[in-house]
Amino acid sequence: MGEQLWQRVWDKFQSRTEKDGKKQYSTWFIAALVVVGIYFMYISAVPKQSPAELLVPSNEGSAAAAGYQGEYKALLERELREDLKSIKGVDDVRVFITLAGGLEKEYVTNQETTTRSTEEEDSGGGNRIIEEETIKTQAVMQQTGSGQQAVVWRERTPEIAGVLVTVRGDNNARLLEDVTLAVRAALNLPAHRVKVLEMD
Repeated sequence: MGEQLWQRVWDKFQSRTEKDGKKQYSTWFIAALVVVGIYFMYISAVPKQSPAELLVPSNEGSAAAAGYQGEYKALLERELREDLKSIKGVDDVRVFITLAGGLEKEYVTNQETTTRSTEEEDSGGGNRIIEEETIKTQAVMQQTGSGQQAVVWRERTPEIAGVLVTVRGDNNARLLEDVTLAVRAALNLPAHRVKVLEMD
């Protein structure tokens, strides 16, 4: 039964008529092609980014962001310096860290999706369906003492771009290698982002 049904449907799509010596496809076949085309246009227009991943620009001043970046950098340098001083053979150490960018905040958002479908009939008797989708995203605000403020969902600390370490201690290659491995392990950095040199 199922095979016969599919065969009849397939025959409807493939049936052609001859008119003035030209072969013409059936209306069903053309309608199916139009529906498939509209489906592919709809799929390609759907946004790929989820609402939780949308980044809303921070309302904080650049001075506050720079202050945070400076504090974060100083904290990392201080903690790394203390850890490196505990390595056998290290007498003195200096650490310089470079950050790539600043603090990124992701905010809670509301997303509203509106879909509108319109069916039109052309002069030849054919029908077409036009679908339009509108997506509106807005940050969720909360009332604070000084006004309204966007609700922060997650904060991302700046990525470490590179580390320079100068070491005074046992002047041997083994110490420099140990310090390099310690920095890489502590900050989860690849070798090309870490440079360790002997201090004068």
